[in-house]
Amino acid sequence: GCAISQASADIMADLITGETVEEARRLAGLFLAMIRGEQLSEEDLEDLDEAAQLQDISHMPARVKCAELAWRTLDGMLEGQASQ
Repeated sequence: GCAISQASADIMADLITGETVEEARRLAGLFLAMIRGEQLSEEDLEDLDEAAQLQDISHMPARVKCAELAWRTLDGMLEGQASQ
């Protein structure tokens, strides 16, 4: 994958390690909202930690999908787990 996709996946893995399914899904939702250009609160950006550094990718439409790939995969995998 491209460097942005790999960096995003690496940051995501570090961020969600040790978190509950619910928290991992919340963080994924925040990241996906941020990368689509939605305004997040300072607290939400702090919760995203290093992932917030990818915020400017929202201005590069050709790279948004690269940054989202791992996060969308995570959210899809955890979607069924949250209700179990």
